Amino acid sequence: MQFRTNIPAPQFPFDINYDSKIMLLGSCFSDNIGSFFYRNRFQVNSNPFGVLFNPVSIEHAIRMMMRPDSFDQDRYFYKTKDLWVSFAHHGKFSRENFETFEQNITEQLQKASDFFYQTDYLFITFGTAFCYKFIPRDLIVSNCHKIPNYQFDRIRLDVKKIVSLWNATIQAVKEIRPDIKIIFTVSPVRHAGDGMHENTLSKSILLLAVDKLVDNESTFYFPAYEYLIDDLRDYRFYAKDLSHPNDLAVDYLEEKVTESFFTPQTQERLRIISQENRFNGHRPLRRE
Repeated sequence: MQFRTNIPAPQFPFDINYDSKIMLLGSCFSDNIGSFFYRNRFQVNSNPFGVLFNPVSIEHAIRMMMRPDSFDQDRYFYKTKDLWVSFAHHGKFSRENFETFEQNITEQLQKASDFFYQTDYLFITFGTAFCYKFIPRDLIVSNCHKIPNYQFDRIRLDVKKIVSLWNATIQAVKEIRPDIKIIFTVSPVRHAGDGMHENTLSKSILLLAVDKLVDNESTFYFPAYEYLIDDLRDYRFYAKDLSHPNDLAVDYLEEKVTESFFTPQTQERLRIISQENRFNGHRPLRRE
């Protein structure tokens, strides 16, 4: 008898190896798989703006990396009661001192831009179709930074908006990197705060939009969403919040990435590096 839906690892008309440059942007899959690439010594840049959830903010991040000199501090920088924050960045970039805050963001943006212009594989993970517009600046933000919610409008993007925005951006990226491969994923993490029905609608919008963006020549889809929701499909694969995948589920996704994107030669090198990592991480219980 079979007690789960086994989804085979998809095969792609390209291979990722240790000479590849890989960038990841978006929701939790980008952090988890980016960590996997980094830990195993691939050339990777993961979430240089921090975790981003909605398609508009991720698209804005790409545009900023394409032209870092056009980053508008007056539009994105904001002073809360205690901190300087950026509406283009995750809260981990926030600082009390403006000079430190500005320098860090400027340096990280330039570093990300330099890497972007050499990137071979770009992983994009959409987390939610909901976004928040900061009313005083008419600006869709990457993070609300605990600013009172009355200053924001909550918006649910539609398929047409996402596809139109991203078709233009994909073409712009391909003008810079004609051979780039863009791999879309949809985060399986439930945004329970939106409500379960609203979360389902949100994920459906993202899945439909990605389906229209994929051409299987330069843009592709990796089924991270389906692996957790349909394949594993059990709360024992979730963390205590019952929304995020736990370590076992992340390990499973890493195995599927390995099967889908790596040649046997790359897998063998990965195996050796993994063994070295385990050895280097070992600490003796006592000194002789």
